[in-house]
Amino acid sequence: MAEDGGERPGGDHPEGSGEPGEVSDNGKPSDEEYFPGERGRRAPRSAWWVLGIACVVLAGFLIARPVWFTEPADPTALNVPPDRHFSKTLGGLGYEDGVRLTDDASSSTFAVSLPVDSGREKTQIRMSGTTQIADASTVFLTVAVDGSQVYKAQLPSGEHDLDEVVPVPESLAADGTVRVRVSVQGALHEGVCMPDHSAGMRVHLDGGTLVEAALDEPVHTVRDAVSAWDHDMTLVTADGSDEWRTTAAQVGLALTQAGHDVAYADAVPDSDREDSVLIGPPGALSAEYGLDAGDVGDAEERDAGAGLTVGTVDGTPLLAVVQPRGDVLAQYLTSPAVVSGDAPHTDPRAVATTGPSGDAVGLYGLGADDAVVQVREEHSWRVRYSTADLPGGRLPDGVHVDFSVPATPDDVVWVLDTLVNGNLVDSRRLQRDGGPIDIPLPPGGQRLDNEVVLTVQRDRDLGGCDVRVTSYPFQLLGPSALTLGADPGTGLTGVPGALAPGFTVYVNDPHAAVVPSATNPIPGEMNAMLTSVVPILARFVPADYTPPFFWGAPPAAREPFILVGSAPGIDTPARVSDGRLTAGDGPMLDLTAPAGGVMVQCATGASGARGLGIEPFGETGAYTAPGFGDECTAVVTAGGGFTLDAAGAVVDGGAPRAAPPR
Repeated sequence: MAEDGGERPGGDHPEGSGEPGEVSDNGKPSDEEYFPGERGRRAPRSAWWVLGIACVVLAGFLIARPVWFTEPADPTALNVPPDRHFSKTLGGLGYEDGVRLTDDASSSTFAVSLPVDSGREKTQIRMSGTTQIADASTVFLTVAVDGSQVYKAQLPSGEHDLDEVVPVPESLAADGTVRVRVSVQGALHEGVCMPDHSAGMRVHLDGGTLVEAALDEPVHTVRDAVSAWDHDMTLVTADGSDEWRTTAAQVGLALTQAGHDVAYADAVPDSDREDSVLIGPPGALSAEYGLDAGDVGDAEERDAGAGLTVGTVDGTPLLAVVQPRGDVLAQYLTSPAVVSGDAPHTDPRAVATTGPSGDAVGLYGLGADDAVVQVREEHSWRVRYSTADLPGGRLPDGVHVDFSVPATPDDVVWVLDTLVNGNLVDSRRLQRDGGPIDIPLPPGGQRLDNEVVLTVQRDRDLGGCDVRVTSYPFQLLGPSALTLGADPGTGLTGVPGALAPGFTVYVNDPHAAVVPSATNPIPGEMNAMLTSVVPILARFVPADYTPPFFWGAPPAAREPFILVGSAPGIDTPARVSDGRLTAGDGPMLDLTAPAGGVMVQCATGASGARGLGIEPFGETGAYTAPGFGDECTAVVTAGGGFTLDAAGAVVDGGAPRAAPPR
């Protein structure tokens, strides 16, 4: 075509420099129609960068989340960020070892408060643990929420792991509280000829069994922050003046009585931060611990007097007590009225609560199970009570029991056994038509904290292999109650009766002698002292009473008291002085004082007023207090403890001489 004088579109181009789509002189497309990286050319540098970054990201996911590549996705996972994942485990409720269901204790009930202001997308129960079922038994595991059955499944025979997820209908969780009842029912196969027809079952729900929910937003209101608390809590103090350490003591006292295990600290813990409560002025909490309360509503309204505020520390929502009104705020946080805290800050100014009164205390109010239970062989109802919580600190002299007894064949007899603190105090047959029963409780077998166990057992006049095993419904009825007597109790058991008219707590302890300024935090010795003393105080203080505190002062004359430390004119059986622990005349006891511990003992003032003495000594901290009884002095150390009588002699509850095993 060149000979025709024609010209290529776009003008003349040298060989190998044609535009894309151009044909070179050798009849092949020019290289310019291929972009870099094609036809054997090396890839552009940017492509290698993209590939390298992708490989690094993939390797990171392989290391951080290998289950994404090795295991299928869990369809029951909530898949929400940690700040929107609410969970409450049995361990968090105080059942560190979980609960065990057996033939004679076939059900367990626990209540969980859920956040209501953060919104919930999904609520479920995740059960974990083990099951052990006899080969010749048929056993069913049932879960009920607020009385409605939501799960029932047959358990396999033998030993197996338990891992089940039970969805909770939104209608049952809408009010913010779910009452979960887990039970097992079963029996030996009818063809098995045995005198004992119990199923031989044991189901262990471990401490990791939980109720969980996916929240729409993080916790941000007072009532939701309270609902998220676990059993173990930390009170972080920021001011050492009298009004603030009184507030810290009163809040810890109320939380302990509500079932929490409380420790005091001067720093927010690294783990389980949401289980901490900050106590102090807002400015001190912000300066010391970084509390961010800037998004908790109107600042002027908050600073004008709001006693409780929800803020964040490093992104974790925490409740803060920002007004020194522990008597009111402590009652509010542990009363049903806390559900009114539907905002990030609230200002309760008066909260009066009512406790038991009269000459009887209902068993339902003490935690007895009021549900209908199916009984094949036997079932137990457990009732725990503290004499400090009973009207006037009086000891019960009996228990009034009323059962709904089912109709049964003539060969079936029901026997009721009553145990107090592990001792059998009564055993009798139940009448076929039911009716109330009055069972005497001996005062001598009772302690400060007690447990009454009512066990219904099935007996038969007939035997052999033709006995039919049938379950029957039983229910403990509302009129059942402890009846109170006039016995004042002895030793430490009698202290609640002496304190019943009302009392004051006086702290006159060397660990509290240093009084910091209002801008300085409470010293470590004070926090350690409160950690050791407050749980013991909670054992003797009625649940509906918040005592006033006086610091560095002896008890007033002629008034009941609790003294922390020692004071002139207060007589106690034992004392610690100059590194010696002595008790009684003579003395009856003279020991090298342990490195640390607490003495709890009966105390008498110069005017004859009765009270309680709590004396920390040495290195103070958390101690496991024993069950207090009719002794006058209990010495508690990290390695155990022992008790003294009123004369100062060591109480030995064992046999005079231990016989060798045979």
